[in-house]
Amino acid sequence: MQRPTSVTIFGILNLVFGALGLCGTAWSLMMFFGPFAKEMAKGNPVLQKMQANPAFGVYSNMSAGLGFVFTLVLLAGGVGLLRMRPWGRTASIVYGVYGIIAAVVGSAVAFLFILAPLLQEAEKLPPAERAAVIGGVGGGAIGACFGMVYPILLLVFMFRKNVVDAFAGAAPQGENGSRPDGPFETGNPYQSR
Repeated sequence: MQRPTSVTIFGILNLVFGALGLCGTAWSLMMFFGPFAKEMAKGNPVLQKMQANPAFGVYSNMSAGLGFVFTLVLLAGGVGLLRMRPWGRTASIVYGVYGIIAAVVGSAVAFLFILAPLLQEAEKLPPAERAAVIGGVGGGAIGACFGMVYPILLLVFMFRKNVVDAFAGAAPQGENGSRPDGPFETGNPYQSR
């Protein structure tokens, strides 16, 4: 009996997005706290606002720490899904919930501490620079929406009946309503050896 295809796909995607998440966490830490952080902020009003706001600094520290921990959860979930372990599904669900909450909170914090002040300052700028700031705000909003796509899809698929049944060890019913018996030690007919 084969495992659900969606489990394999999301196991691989968890590993890919987890690896990208580790790279993103490292880049974020360098951008805010690295030796060249002040240099990168020159000429970039968004980075200047981020670095100048102490409340945003606290949020960035917490966000980076939680992001790192939940990236590890995502990686573990990917391994668990590929090995058909119930904890892999659980880790994926935990990451999905975190991903949605983090995207919503991150968007709210960015708007309050960075984007709203930039929009207020944009009123004083020449039209071309004002358009660039407004475009950046719009891009940030679109990016936040895209940031929620994978966690939502992950949750949807982890709660589909065939995936729940696969991790619960429920085998499809035979013709006469009986469960086919197999040589599986765990009772999960989908689990690979």
